[in-house]
Amino acid sequence: MPASETGHTSTSYTPTSIYDEPPVTPTQSYTATTTAPKAVGVEGTAERLKKSIRNVMGKEAPLTPTSQDIRMTRPDPLVKERKEMLKTELENKVIELVDSAKEAPGYHFVSALYPNIEGTKNIAEFLRQTAVYDSEKRRWKLPIATEGMKETRMYSPLVTILNEIFKYFLGKKAADRIAVDTHITKLYHKEPVATQNNSSPDISVKARGSSFQLPLGLGGGSKSIGYSNIAAVFEVKLSTQEWSDQEEILQLAVYARQLFIQQPNRHFVRALIVTERSFRLFHFDRSGVQYTGELDIHGPENAALFVRLVLGLCSLKECDIGLDESVEWKVVSGRKLSGTLRARGERDEIVTYSLANVDPTLFSYDLCGRGITSWQVVDPVTGEMLLVRDMWRSESRLSEDFYLELARGLPGIVQMVSFEFKRGETAQFRKYSGAPDPSSLGHNRIATRIILDTHGKSIQYFTSAIELLYALFDTVTGHKQLLLKEALHRQVTLNNIMLGRPGALPGNRGGLIGLDMAKKKGAEACAERHSTTDIHRSITTLKKGKGVRHPLDHSHLDDLESFVYVLAHIMFNYDHTGAPREPFDLTHRWSLMSNVDEAASKEAFLGQECFEFETGLYENWPRSCTKLLMDYKLWLFELNQRKTDLTNMRPSVRAKALEDLMSHVLEDYDVVLAFLDKAIQAIESGDDVIAPPTPDSVASDSSSRGSSLVPGHGVSLSSEFSRPMDGGSDIEENIGRFFSLKRSREEEAEDQREAKRSSSPAELPETPCRTTTCSKLPRTPSAQIKRLLKANLEAARRASAKRTLDEIPEEPEADEARKSEDESPDECEVDDTSSDPLDLL
Repeated sequence: MPASETGHTSTSYTPTSIYDEPPVTPTQSYTATTTAPKAVGVEGTAERLKKSIRNVMGKEAPLTPTSQDIRMTRPDPLVKERKEMLKTELENKVIELVDSAKEAPGYHFVSALYPNIEGTKNIAEFLRQTAVYDSEKRRWKLPIATEGMKETRMYSPLVTILNEIFKYFLGKKAADRIAVDTHITKLYHKEPVATQNNSSPDISVKARGSSFQLPLGLGGGSKSIGYSNIAAVFEVKLSTQEWSDQEEILQLAVYARQLFIQQPNRHFVRALIVTERSFRLFHFDRSGVQYTGELDIHGPENAALFVRLVLGLCSLKECDIGLDESVEWKVVSGRKLSGTLRARGERDEIVTYSLANVDPTLFSYDLCGRGITSWQVVDPVTGEMLLVRDMWRSESRLSEDFYLELARGLPGIVQMVSFEFKRGETAQFRKYSGAPDPSSLGHNRIATRIILDTHGKSIQYFTSAIELLYALFDTVTGHKQLLLKEALHRQVTLNNIMLGRPGALPGNRGGLIGLDMAKKKGAEACAERHSTTDIHRSITTLKKGKGVRHPLDHSHLDDLESFVYVLAHIMFNYDHTGAPREPFDLTHRWSLMSNVDEAASKEAFLGQECFEFETGLYENWPRSCTKLLMDYKLWLFELNQRKTDLTNMRPSVRAKALEDLMSHVLEDYDVVLAFLDKAIQAIESGDDVIAPPTPDSVASDSSSRGSSLVPGHGVSLSSEFSRPMDGGSDIEENIGRFFSLKRSREEEAEDQREAKRSSSPAELPETPCRTTTCSKLPRTPSAQIKRLLKANLEAARRASAKRTLDEIPEEPEADEARKSEDESPDECEVDDTSSDPLDLL
């Protein structure tokens, strides 16, 4: 996507402090205690909700796939799979610079960079004095390419050139920047799960400073170089080699992504590809990649330009190389020990917070997009914990502070302390004198920073079932109150539901964050796309852009569906005390599948009328919680069937049916809140107990708490809730073997060439298929489910009419009849005469 040559002119960009221009900051703190919303009658609330959902729906973004359609073999994709994902992620985000015919493509961009870098006035003198440049022959002492020459001959001379530049210009501080030949060094990757994936840039510049630390090798041993202490990377090619631009971009994108992940205060990454006669610059930021054509490396003018570029890419001033200097660490013995974060306070003053943890609590594993990074910090005045969220919002999107101010005082929504509107732009990193129209340099993203009044612990850190239910009750209530303000959240996930502070009152026991994806009346739907599979997204949103004839806009029902996947995720991976247990593989499989399979798996899960004993739910959770999950998902199952039918109708035909579906917004929220309240009352009564384990139960495990994707060990892979991958083996395998990270020397050598000095564990067997242990539910809900839904809806209506949950009908007594002893324990049948499907379990 070459840039045009039309005549917009802008000045060159010199990195400056982000505090040179005061950002837009609220005039007062939003940490005041939550106030109850103005009382509105039930009828008035229902009408307001109907109006809100009508106003919010519509103006959806153009239909495109909402996640990668890449079938991965493991939670940490092989490097070749990652390249395919990066190829999709960078689609329409690659800018090839094209200058006038007089200059090499991208020359003006390169020549505009680092004009004031320290020591540039002495470059000509350096070229005359150094032994690595021949002033008479006007060329660097690099080998001349000949037929059959290998690129390995370039490594040592280029490393020598780079280190000579550092020694001359950095003097005593040259030890803080050292070029190292890493073409056979395994630099390990960081992924959401433990991994042995690694890659090997040809030459890496090892760095020391506030933002760098020694990497931890496998087994916890420290290594001398890794992506956590690299300032820049250089890739070597020969002019006789045939490499496409796409291959070069994807190879560098693998390195750039790891630099963003392992250096969480990175704003951009710049890298060079060097041949024996030329160099090219590649600039990666959250908007994508911008790169130049081949520039001569030998002539005096371009040799000086090359030196200046090396000094800029490896500068001792960390903002020059793309690091945010507002986050600083104290490094002891090569590792980060403590740190601080500077931000604007509520009166535009600069406040220095202490980092509660040297690592962010949340960060993005994507190369492009919002790049969300969350930090736990300590308020220097009150000593309370706060949460800082840094992100790169799309220029065309409403800023998150708009929605947070809209939600000011609402229960169930985490409140804003302060906000920095504009801390930088990707367009600033790309501008140069003589550049074409800025819009041709990629979609602009703006850096923002929000400080939130929460201790930063997500709902997965609950310590009791009642704490979990309280948090869910309050966040569902907050979601409803936000919709009354005609704003839809649209991104309910595990990490966007926060626990309340200890001793919090009702309304503050849990709160939603992540309003950057919200949608307001009249606003265009968010064009942001999830570039990785999100296990909490609804079936409708997963199907969007995947051949659905007439997809529905995102509604409150999609968010209410996301809440049930959050609950399922927690119950399948932890016990009722919050301790990690042997995880059931359902949520892991959702994370591996492409959209269509994931949607089908979730449809089967919602419609399942019984839980398998292998899930471990009955021995790890009170009956009220398992009943909550069952009732909640069966209610959603019927609604999803109606939504699926509507996607097969033309908009003009389905208008009345869609209006009818969306006319019960209040009842929808009250049904969910009734489910939660019933479970809360059961636990508060003290009579709810965990059923004793059975021989069919799965033993719990004490694996460490971590990412939702961390695989378990010894659990059967397939389940009735998820279809197996194509070509599944008939051999029974456990999930530990399936996600094994071991590889043989033969396997490593075999895929080394394909990934070009990047290696990943070998591809492993496809997911096996085993016989299901629970009968499938027919597409049409049974009479039993209909009775259950009708009873819950009637209960919700009575609760709405009286504005209290006290009169919700008591749960019918459980039918104690069980299957006879001669029946197979692996089968369960649904008795239509039972008043409660869970009684059968």
